[in-house]
Amino acid sequence: MEGAIIPRVEDEFVEYIQQKKRRGRATSIVWEHFDKLKDEVDNVWKTQCKHCKQIYSSAQKNGTSHLKRHMDRCPIIRASGLIFPTVSTPIVSDGLAGYESSNKRSRSVSKVWEDFEKLKAERDDILKARCIHCKQILSGASKHGTSHLKRHLERCPKRRNHEVRQLLLSSEVRSIKQLFSSNEALVDGSTPLKKCALDQTEILKAISAFIICGKHSVTLVEELGFRQMMTKVCPEFENVNAQAIRRKIFSSYLKERESLKELLGRIPGRICLTCENWSSDYSKNGYMCITAHFIDNDWKLVKKIIYFKPLVPPFNGTLFADEIALCLSMWNIDTKIFTITSSNASYDDNFVDTLKGCLLAKKNLLIGGCFFQVRSCCQILDIIVKAIFNLVDDVVDKIRSGIEHIRKFTSRKKKFYMIASKEFQLDTKKRLHPDVYFRWNTTYMMIERALYYKSMLQYWGEHDSNFLYYNLSAEEWEKLAIIQKFLAVFYELESAFSTAKHPTSNLYFRALWKVHMHLLKAVRGPFSFMTRMATDMQEKFEKYWIKHNLILSCAAVLDPRYKVKLVEFCYTKIYGDKAEDFVNTTVRTLYGLFDEYKPNFVTSSSCTRTFAAPAVAEHGNVDKDEFEDYEQFLSRKSRPQGEKSQLDLYLEEPGPDFNSDINVLEYWNNSSMRYPELAMMARDILTIPMSSAFMEASFNIGKRVLHSGQSLLDPKMVQALVCLSDWTYSALEKLSGTSMTVIHENGDPCVSDEENDLDDLDIEEGTFP
Repeated sequence: MEGAIIPRVEDEFVEYIQQKKRRGRATSIVWEHFDKLKDEVDNVWKTQCKHCKQIYSSAQKNGTSHLKRHMDRCPIIRASGLIFPTVSTPIVSDGLAGYESSNKRSRSVSKVWEDFEKLKAERDDILKARCIHCKQILSGASKHGTSHLKRHLERCPKRRNHEVRQLLLSSEVRSIKQLFSSNEALVDGSTPLKKCALDQTEILKAISAFIICGKHSVTLVEELGFRQMMTKVCPEFENVNAQAIRRKIFSSYLKERESLKELLGRIPGRICLTCENWSSDYSKNGYMCITAHFIDNDWKLVKKIIYFKPLVPPFNGTLFADEIALCLSMWNIDTKIFTITSSNASYDDNFVDTLKGCLLAKKNLLIGGCFFQVRSCCQILDIIVKAIFNLVDDVVDKIRSGIEHIRKFTSRKKKFYMIASKEFQLDTKKRLHPDVYFRWNTTYMMIERALYYKSMLQYWGEHDSNFLYYNLSAEEWEKLAIIQKFLAVFYELESAFSTAKHPTSNLYFRALWKVHMHLLKAVRGPFSFMTRMATDMQEKFEKYWIKHNLILSCAAVLDPRYKVKLVEFCYTKIYGDKAEDFVNTTVRTLYGLFDEYKPNFVTSSSCTRTFAAPAVAEHGNVDKDEFEDYEQFLSRKSRPQGEKSQLDLYLEEPGPDFNSDINVLEYWNNSSMRYPELAMMARDILTIPMSSAFMEASFNIGKRVLHSGQSLLDPKMVQALVCLSDWTYSALEKLSGTSMTVIHENGDPCVSDEENDLDDLDIEEGTFP
């Protein structure tokens, strides 16, 4: 089409130039496009465009400039491809033509007015101009010129993607040849949008990130809907198959893995591991997920999944130990391991003991591996919560079904909240809360809201015959209130853990001590239906507490708000006179561990101590002879300042207020110049994860299940997807400075509160359903 039209336009233009030299003003070539008409009413001559039939004045005194300008703007002439040099050349910048008026043209008819309309004003000096694209109003007074209007067109959001017409003729035939030799000029005088270079690699990288972050199937790129979307969004993109995406993802995984391996090799502190079991609904395989926890050079607590592999049953300790040893060897971190946190499964003891023996043989563990094994505290808390819900299963089922009955129909729901607001003066912004069966915090919220609406639910049961089955008796309401009050402690604790991005270990001693005291009170409490359950749960929790109170108390001492005094207070509440034995064990353990962090430690004759891994009896009793070391520790307060160690100075230094809100890692970062060896020890102890599950899953009483789109992939590909998903989210959170997980007011990232679309509705009175 270009070859057929361009020569015709060039020939006509050359002929026009030759005719212009021969003709005078009376025989201007514009008259070939206009007809002369006589106005019988005014008895004057007019001229009419042959193309668009628009009428102009044809008086000789007016000349033909206005007719030439019309030819520039005539849509039919433009569509025909004819271009005439009747105005000066516009300036093109970034796809938008800036306009320069001819010397013969007045400022009021600048070409910029094609994109503006003048608004009628009462006074001439306040004339306004409105953009025909975005409707913004600017000054249109002649004294202000049109420069501000041109600048607006360059920024106008509505016109930015508009094809801008351009006229690229400046003089005679030379300008025409330049026009036709330009690859960017079109025949119709328009300029295409500036094309950006299409990088297929970057698009493929973005698609891979979308699949990884969203946990989509890699076959997504072969689906018809996805390909149709990409055709609309980016027609130049070449469709790819799932195999290409797999190669891209795996190459990205290998690259990121090397970067993470270098990072783990550079960190100054030790690494703590968590071992978590995943399952799949689409295969019988179980999955081992190993996560590394460490504090980086900026004193930020970081977690990274470093190993994810399917394990074929039957599971045993030797299999787990071999897999973890292989993981440590692959990442070159076997000399940096401090602790490993696992579940309470029986085979966990076997693999931890096997692994611990191997690391001790290589002398890779501190203080005889005293801190090496950590059991998940969230698991023991979930066991207690399940036992509590079992006491009121039938009552919870009634509440769940009753809420579903009320929420089933919009009219019924509106009537319920209208009566609750008018008759019972309840805040209806707090909606009845449905629950998700595998997240116990949603069940707790459901119970709490049901108790808030207790009077309304009783009233509803009296007037709605269909609701009688879901109505509770007075005894059931009382039992539900007791359970809700008992669960409040667990809900607050796990909400604090789940909202913290990476909680440090110093937070757990105080929290688990509250649980311990709560269970002891329930055992001695007046509610007979809870006594047996509370006794069983208290025994299970006591076993966990005996094994881990040493780690918890050492971490608490390294919190400058708590130190030894809080540990002593808490132990006194539980054990009474025996509390001193537990405090003594904690202090001795800290000094023994500190000796291993101080390479040039020199002991004086007055404070020579022999440290070993503390032996805690089954019921928490400690040998009386060991109390003498604690007395020596307390006597150091009278020694000269020069003989005191960094741990001595830290324990004697006054700390912040007990209830103050401080960042413990930031405190030790600032104190690392004063206490370099002690800060290194604090770095490692505060890193210890007390839960094997991710903190986002604190309330989850179900299993961690692998996504369906990943279950059937090759094991190496599954590991690449899971690891990259974790690493990508961590990178995005670090880049944005905020957590990617949205936490609702109920503390649950997955379940929102009742929909708020009815909050603004006018609820009218009507008959009771």
